[in-house]
Amino acid sequence: MPENTVLIDVTTAGASGDMFLSALIDLLGEDQALVPVAASLLIYDPTLRVRVVSQVSGTVSGKRLEIAYDKGVRLAPGSMLEILGAVAEELELSQVAKATSKRALEVILDAEVRAHDTTIDELHLHETGSVDTILDVIGTMYLLEKAGLLGRARFIGTRVAVGSGTIETDHGQLEVPVPAVAEILVANDVPFRTGDAKTEVLTPTGAALLVALVDEYADGPEGFITKRQGVGFGIRDLGSVPNMMRIIVGEREQEERAPKETKPSKVKERKAEEPVKAVTRGETEERMESLDAWSADEVIVIETNVDDVDGEVLGGLFDTLLAEGLAYDVVMIPAYGKKNRPCFVVKVVAPKTGLKSVAALMIRHLGTLGIRYTTWERLKTTRETIVCRLQIDDRDYMVRVKIARAPDGSIINIKPEADDVVKIANETGIPIRELKPRIVLQAHAVTD
Repeated sequence: MPENTVLIDVTTAGASGDMFLSALIDLLGEDQALVPVAASLLIYDPTLRVRVVSQVSGTVSGKRLEIAYDKGVRLAPGSMLEILGAVAEELELSQVAKATSKRALEVILDAEVRAHDTTIDELHLHETGSVDTILDVIGTMYLLEKAGLLGRARFIGTRVAVGSGTIETDHGQLEVPVPAVAEILVANDVPFRTGDAKTEVLTPTGAALLVALVDEYADGPEGFITKRQGVGFGIRDLGSVPNMMRIIVGEREQEERAPKETKPSKVKERKAEEPVKAVTRGETEERMESLDAWSADEVIVIETNVDDVDGEVLGGLFDTLLAEGLAYDVVMIPAYGKKNRPCFVVKVVAPKTGLKSVAALMIRHLGTLGIRYTTWERLKTTRETIVCRLQIDDRDYMVRVKIARAPDGSIINIKPEADDVVKIANETGIPIRELKPRIVLQAHAVTD
């Protein structure tokens, strides 16, 4: 059963990809929350820049996103799906996040195919064929997962405003809603209203994210009790219409439970000789402050022992778990088991939401009769990805570099992306062991 209920309120000014991102950043209260996603896309568009701006409309405050990117870059549908998968893998998204982001992008592509009456192979994308679209889709899933909502909440959408009038596009002047948006609404039975805005307020990306996320629809936000919310503003000025959407975590009024009667608690008497241990700041608060400085999350560690499985089976399971993005890491440890037999301890580190999927794969592939699992807390360094420009023989090569930092901001480790280094090595003939130091020096030069 979902732990939370989330209302996506799009009844006033529709939705767009950047409004989803802005609302989630506001909900999280972290202006830098989207940085890892943007950094992962720099290799595909080095001009990509994201800026978070605070905005107020009447008594409502929230966030607005300003996104700059190369509008001359147009990606083919196949390339968009490939990039989406690669970035999801790099961000270590859960299987639920990967599947939902792929679903959202496929909704956009299917609508564009129908709107242009063509095939996916012959489809030439315009506004939606940009890195910005991938940022919107994968960024929304990343932030929802960071907020602990994706896979753990039931999503309700309001009747969505689409706007009216006409809008200028790469195809010329089109009536609102534009064909791609109309296709998404009709094909997926999304309830909508015109609204008060005299322009487009529902974009294809905004509509696709609603379709991919929402479990059910309501006419409006009435009857929903807000526990916390994020407000995302759009970039257009709609005059008297506030250009905003809300993502609200709460519950419906009928779900509100009557307060339980509280019984007087039994207080255990402390024996006179029982010492009272003093809790000092040095033992508690200072330790907690130290831990809070690191990035923390929880993972599931799943393991089993096998003594009757050959190397091909173990290798196949290893590849399957990592290729499908179900696991953060897989290790196989040689050991001795029952009756002094050589065996392997197969240990998988995975997101908490992936327990049943990983367990099913392990049992099916290994034939083991059961698995063990525990929940572990994990502390991580702050990680970011930058793109370095490496010049070799008057040619520029772009290399993604992962940088790990301590809580004080000092650099702990710089690691070039292995696939990028291998590609340069193959093209230039320079050994990997010679390329890596050059890339690390370049990364140091451009990193504060």
